[in-house]
Amino acid sequence: MTFITRTVSAFAFVGTVLAASSAFASPADIAQQAYRGQLDGIPGYQRLEQGYNSRNISIDDIITAAGKEPTTELRASVRSNLRVIADVK
Repeated sequence: MTFITRTVSAFAFVGTVLAASSAFASPADIAQQAYRGQLDGIPGYQRLEQGYNSRNISIDDIITAAGKEPTTELRASVRSNLRVIADVK
C-alpha cells in the first residue's frame, strides 16, 4: 500500500511541476513548443510554417494554445523567437 501511495504522490508532484513550468513559459519556450507541435491545436514544423505564412495560424493562436494571454510584448517576443527557429515571415 505504501508503494501505491508513493507512486501516486510522485505522479502528482510531476504533474504539479509540469503545470507550474508551463505557467512560466518564456516567449522562446512558447515558440519552441509551437514549432515542435507540442501545443494543442497548433501543428508543428513545416505545417506550422505554412499555416503561419498563409495566415491560417496567428501569433495569438499560438500564445492562447500555450495558455497565455496575448499582449503586445508577448506577441512581439514570440514572433521574434519563431522567426529565429522557423521559416516564417
